[in-house]
Amino acid sequence: MVSFDFIYDLLAPYYPATGRPSVDPVSMFKMLLIGYLYGIKSERRLVEEVQLNIAYRWFCGFELDDTIPNHSTFSKTRTRKWQQSSLFQKAFYEIVKQCIDSGLIDGEAMAADGSYIPANVSRESWINVETEVEQSMQSYLDSLDEELSNQPGFKKPPTKIVRKCRTTSQTDPDSGYINHGSKRGIGYLMEATVDCKHGILTGVDVYSANEKESVLILRHLERQINLGIPMSRLALDRGYETGAVHRGLELLGIIGYIPAIQFSNPPEKYGFSYDPQLDAFICPEGVPLTYHRLNCSKSTGKYLRCCQVEGDVCMHCPKRLGCFDKAGIRRRVLASSCYPAFFRGHQRVGTPEYLSMMRLHKIWAEGSFSVLKREHCISRIRERGILAATEECLLAAMALNLKRMAKCHLSLSHNLLFCWNHCGFQQFFAFVNRSRFMRKFICRFQLNEVSRQ
Repeated sequence: MVSFDFIYDLLAPYYPATGRPSVDPVSMFKMLLIGYLYGIKSERRLVEEVQLNIAYRWFCGFELDDTIPNHSTFSKTRTRKWQQSSLFQKAFYEIVKQCIDSGLIDGEAMAADGSYIPANVSRESWINVETEVEQSMQSYLDSLDEELSNQPGFKKPPTKIVRKCRTTSQTDPDSGYINHGSKRGIGYLMEATVDCKHGILTGVDVYSANEKESVLILRHLERQINLGIPMSRLALDRGYETGAVHRGLELLGIIGYIPAIQFSNPPEKYGFSYDPQLDAFICPEGVPLTYHRLNCSKSTGKYLRCCQVEGDVCMHCPKRLGCFDKAGIRRRVLASSCYPAFFRGHQRVGTPEYLSMMRLHKIWAEGSFSVLKREHCISRIRERGILAATEECLLAAMALNLKRMAKCHLSLSHNLLFCWNHCGFQQFFAFVNRSRFMRKFICRFQLNEVSRQ
């Protein structure tokens, strides 16, 4: 079903043609996958399992009398060769491309979500670190930033250095602290996208746990689109409900389905309604407040649309005193810088398509994280550092993809005879027949049968 020959090309610069032959990198990669497929966390135990299990040997390409690589070979190879080549990231997307070619991914219905994964640190290692960071405008997507810069009133806020205090761990400085609802601790944020046709994960990224999901999602999706992964419709949860995400999805050519949040101070609270044809808010007296310019919040770096009444209409309004203070001459309303896209996204809430996408999000996005944590070794990040955390999440995602690919292919078989003649079974029995151990066993069995006769 899956060809792993691409690993030879990816690792060619790190394996010289001269000298003593090394352990086959494809066999080692398959051994790691077995560990994540069957929840084997220890590399020592993984070597023992492959040594004893004939099916594992067949999958990894080892004969029955071949020597299994030592457990220390894994750690040395992963840190010295595989981390430098970004093997796991490239291998993950190569398997996704094979799924696209076989028709398991169509991009018609996608779901994305993020999940907190605790780091392998103790409570005693937590420390507060004060660092200097560069504060500037909040960037979601390059094309979105370019669109904002062309709007009237745009002024890029001056970059300034501020001191911030963050909680981290001495043993794993790359991890971050989160305190949101039931999620509290130091760890990492795993952002994943899944195709809802068969549940194949199409993208995995890992960040520090204190990062905000809504700021990361657009670049996470853009990377997948640049790799040729199709996306038509996408379901997200409430954590992504911002105007920038709505507009960014439109710029990427994706129809977004995001639950609406009842914000504390929206323009609608004061009786204003939005007219998409005029791109203006309509006050209770029927006067339009047209888009004037952008305002930048100095504290957050976010841009807001400033809409106001043209002329001196408000001076003659009977509700003037209750609408704004005496010093003002016209009513103004502040809304998201991408409010038109925000409004279009809200129009889809409650439709049959929206309800269907939310159900798929619950099944595939939330369900995939549940399976990954329960069965594929990422209930807690074992290694330390964001590179090692990314490797663990990618291997777990590849293991889940292989399981779902196998399920899809086996569902195509209508009876046991088809399965028996499947090429995988033929390869397995050919492997058994060509091993010296099995040949000796068969010869002894035949001699015993002859002696009995």
